[in-house]
Amino acid sequence: KHRWNGLFQGAYCINLDRRPERWEFMRAQFARLGMDAERFAAVDGRSVDVHQLAELGLITDLALQRYLLPDSMKLFGFDLTAGAVGCALSHLFIWKDIVRRAHGQLDPLPFLVVEDDCAFDPAFDESTLEQRLQHVPSDWEFLFLGGQDLQHCHHLLECGNGVRRHYAGFKETTAYLVTAAGARACLEVSIPLRWQIDTHLSENDTHAIRRGGIDPKGWPVISKCDPNDMPYTVKPMSYCLWPPCVAQHRDAFATDVQICEH
Repeated sequence: KHRWNGLFQGAYCINLDRRPERWEFMRAQFARLGMDAERFAAVDGRSVDVHQLAELGLITDLALQRYLLPDSMKLFGFDLTAGAVGCALSHLFIWKDIVRRAHGQLDPLPFLVVEDDCAFDPAFDESTLEQRLQHVPSDWEFLFLGGQDLQHCHHLLECGNGVRRHYAGFKETTAYLVTAAGARACLEVSIPLRWQIDTHLSENDTHAIRRGGIDPKGWPVISKCDPNDMPYTVKPMSYCLWPPCVAQHRDAFATDVQICEH
């Protein structure tokens, strides 16, 4: 008997209409896991009018100017691309839907969000997730099930058995659990968009608070890895499962977000 319903109340899988092969890949995994997941039609960044987004206040003027730069002049991993805009909007719409669905619930269960290139670990199942959640601090709002530690400092943020705090060097939104409060926090830190979505999800950290907050016209701040003063994300209050339960399935699918792989 599967117990997913006791761990989260809904699962979203973000999938572009023009990527049916990825949905089939995910459906096979959901079937193996006995997990009910709804396909969420991703926003196709190729068809988004970014000028209209700027007029609506959904992206900043600086982000629009940098979006229009030639790819060779963009900050890799930070500046918005068509794929990054579609990815960000897809997550934003899901967070908005989560807030709506959880409205009025006294103690709402979290929600699972996965992208369509997510490969679950072969040993992953409901009992594994249940056991690992027991080690996550109770103040969590956002829990990454996997990702990449690009700055190689993540080990400095270990805070429990198989759990680490989140920081700006940890990237990807391949799969995560988010609470209703976390979804609200995600919306607050991500609108208007200035950079790719994972920068918004990490920049509100302990060092940013010390500096007096985020400068909306500033560049992303890359903190040095100081074992005695490691910054970690506090809005949303975020943690990561490590070792991860998922990986981005890079062998079969190229990312839609970064410029060099378009």
